[in-house]
Amino acid sequence: MNEQAKVAGSAATLEVEDLHKSFGNLDVLKGVSMTAHKGDVVSIVGSSGSGKSTFLRCINLLELPTSGTIRLSGEETKFKQTRNGRVPADQKQVARLRSQLGMVFQSFNLWQHMTVLQNVMEGQVQVLKVPKTEARERAKRILERVGLYDKRDQYPAFLSGGQQQRAAIARAVAMEPKVMLFDEPTSALDPELVGEVLKVIRGLAEEGRTMILVTHEMRFARDVSSEVVYLHEGRVEERGAPGDIFTNPSSARFAAFIQSTH
Repeated sequence: MNEQAKVAGSAATLEVEDLHKSFGNLDVLKGVSMTAHKGDVVSIVGSSGSGKSTFLRCINLLELPTSGTIRLSGEETKFKQTRNGRVPADQKQVARLRSQLGMVFQSFNLWQHMTVLQNVMEGQVQVLKVPKTEARERAKRILERVGLYDKRDQYPAFLSGGQQQRAAIARAVAMEPKVMLFDEPTSALDPELVGEVLKVIRGLAEEGRTMILVTHEMRFARDVSSEVVYLHEGRVEERGAPGDIFTNPSSARFAAFIQSTH
């Protein structure tokens, strides 16, 4: 989305304010905020252990934030304080919001006992209550787009890592999420398979999908992102348009990080 449209007051698709997450005495996130409007691609970069994956998992409530606010299309996730800490106040809300967030993991997480086609159909049928015939046709169309139509009746074990990740992306896309979350989608792949997955993600960006992408692929982040966020030790050290911060970083740490990735 262009800057004028944002200034005009369009509602953010995803807003995260002052997010904190601790595991016991270890503070992993120390007040991270981020906003994404429709069509934005926000890449989150940083060294291992900087809190990138934890941030994504908190958005999807796979981890429960210690404090902070998360809003999806203006709807704030409700929490309540219990003796054991902060927990969701409404599990139905959690299920509904999760269905609007398409999560793609490092390790594919496909259902091994289902074919590729069944993997892409399952969430549509069980969560969205789409009739099976319609879900099958939508799954076929999406598999065509990610180059896996000819593998639709294969089981995941018979696919390459790149093919499995493309199937996982197809499964997430089939749910028509408001935001897609990618957690290092190429980190488990052999180098020669990375390109095929990045090509699919690039295609989704060109379709105008809203995406939050944790990645170590700096050139890719620079090419596809509307904003890049650099995390260091659980805090936002630098953020901005990729053309600005990669060319003229204001943080010495980020400058060193860029150098280390070349």
